[in-house]
Amino acid sequence: MTAASQSQITATIAGIPTGVWDSRAGGETTAEVGKRRPGGMAPETARRGRGTTGDVTISRGYELGRDNVLERRLRPLVGLADGSVNEQLLDLYGAPVPNSPPTTWSGVLTGVNVSDSDSDSDEDRTIELTFVITSVA
Repeated sequence: MTAASQSQITATIAGIPTGVWDSRAGGETTAEVGKRRPGGMAPETARRGRGTTGDVTISRGYELGRDNVLERRLRPLVGLADGSVNEQLLDLYGAPVPNSPPTTWSGVLTGVNVSDSDSDSDEDRTIELTFVITSVA
């Protein structure tokens, strides 16, 4: 069994390395498959569908010296820049799992978001990046 924390997530956008991220959400691959019942009480048949991959969002705690510059650099690239998210599984000691290449989701950067501001809150600020995915390797 592997814990959700046993991975290292990195991303590159338009050739810009963005470092290590805390979490990844999305990236599932699904397909819509149609069904129909032919006449004469024949069993259902299924029409195969093409797969599609959901958007990927990565996030981490916002560090002023690192993420303020990154945010300003990436915002003009939203909707334009290609990017990739890599997730490498790690063993209990934080080393890459042997014979387990990283999963790479590639696509277009579609969002840069920094968590809301609130004068009544002492919660940590976060930054997140969202990608529309066009391929998974």
